[in-house]
Amino acid sequence: MRKITEHIINLSTPNKINKHKPKVLRSSAIFPCNANKFLDTKILFMGYWMIKKNIKTISMRYKLRNRYGKMLITKITKINKIKAYSISTKNLLNKLNIKENFLGSLEVEFLSKEDLVFPYPACVIILDYKGGSSFVHTIGRVYNNKKDHLANSKIKVAESGFDIIPNAGFYPFISFVNGNLMLKNQILKIKIINSKNEYFIKKINLETIKPFETKFIQIMDEDEKKFLINKKGTCIIDHNLSGFYPRFLAGNYNEQKTKFSVTHSYYDTKKIKEDFKNQNKKDFFDATLVVPIFKKKYLTELSLYPIYSSSSFNLNLELFKSNGEKIFTKKNFFKSKKNSLKFININDQLKKINLMKFKENYFLGKISIDSKTAIPSRLKFGLNIISKNKLKAVSSNICFNAQAAFKHNLERKTRFCWTPIVNKNNSKFIIYNSSFVKKGFKKASILMNFWREKDDKNISKKMVLNDNGSYLFDLSKNNKIKKFLNSKSGWVTFKSNNPFIQGYYIETSKEGNVGADHFF
Repeated sequence: MRKITEHIINLSTPNKINKHKPKVLRSSAIFPCNANKFLDTKILFMGYWMIKKNIKTISMRYKLRNRYGKMLITKITKINKIKAYSISTKNLLNKLNIKENFLGSLEVEFLSKEDLVFPYPACVIILDYKGGSSFVHTIGRVYNNKKDHLANSKIKVAESGFDIIPNAGFYPFISFVNGNLMLKNQILKIKIINSKNEYFIKKINLETIKPFETKFIQIMDEDEKKFLINKKGTCIIDHNLSGFYPRFLAGNYNEQKTKFSVTHSYYDTKKIKEDFKNQNKKDFFDATLVVPIFKKKYLTELSLYPIYSSSSFNLNLELFKSNGEKIFTKKNFFKSKKNSLKFININDQLKKINLMKFKENYFLGKISIDSKTAIPSRLKFGLNIISKNKLKAVSSNICFNAQAAFKHNLERKTRFCWTPIVNKNNSKFIIYNSSFVKKGFKKASILMNFWREKDDKNISKKMVLNDNGSYLFDLSKNNKIKKFLNSKSGWVTFKSNNPFIQGYYIETSKEGNVGADHFF
């Protein structure tokens, strides 16, 4: 893990604070892949470098390996169009005439003579099953060189930050792909925590891990799940893995591997004292996070994990219509005094307002974070969108951070972000304009472009979002875009004169399963 100050500099656009940052000529990601009769693992990405960096051509190489790291397929191709791209594990296995259940990995590398800026690309891994899809953005990667390795391994921390669900027949897991070094004597020390914040510790001996070997590790069995007392839990995974960036694919799956809910793990920062103090509490919230709240079919739940560097803060809630009009406020709906696991049903905080009297089908919940001293610099939450009436369905578990009141964000003049359209069942996205400025920042003028897999044609749309305003796109209600995508995946890019636009993309199914993640 990097220090937070180094991380902020690394994320900054080219300016005075990162002018000495070395060029990145290789950007890569490596994903665990499962495939069977009812499951496919897909990797989605788009040619965003042509928009963001005006790079005309880059090379893309993918490598399919089996679970033990043996190379099965490698292919290199040119990326020179702004369009959607998709790689299917099943399609690759069909070329090899492999029909049996598969566990292995897909590595994607993007190579350029020009600076790609970030060593990790904006890719999405989708576990596509019969009754839905679950997905998350880029997780692990193999380091580019020794300097890259050292820069990202200065601080050793455990991984955590995901839900363990109590559903019968479902099991928590982590999965990762090793780098190019053989690792010996590897033991995972896992602290499993239930809703009462009771815990037990178990060890899993991984022994020797081969170069590029894929590990899929079930964390609890059916008997151990009784410890959850039919409620959600979480875990903290202490490890000594090295040679690759150890961000795990994590979540829950059924025994047949035909249904998944996935996210990525996150740092346990309890022992890392990196706090943020708001220097202008009069004008700025300490930090904010924004969540969608639906009127009918779905509940919105917030997960707080026992991983924060400090833990004394309060949460306040404001509710906004899509036009940015505030319709509800609730102060101090949650007070955090200690590091503990907590699941908060946001809909339960809205009992004093009748949402049915409004014509909107969704609202924007803006949660501000307030502390008398300082807040954790890394304040990570889980966002769960849950079907109300489908008890056997699985929900999302989006890993996302609060937006702290870093003043340098106000100096940014524009914002570019992008999101996939999975286009499996019911695809939606919500884009919003919300900042940590208490009295609001400004309206956001946005140019939105839809891209498809077939070619580099696009459909554009302009919009303006008020402060705390939002827009919900529902593919099922937009025949023009649906026809344009032609049953394939797509992407949407957003260019704005406001640095505070952000959003979520969501995939729901008739079975009630929900997949979701935040924009790039």
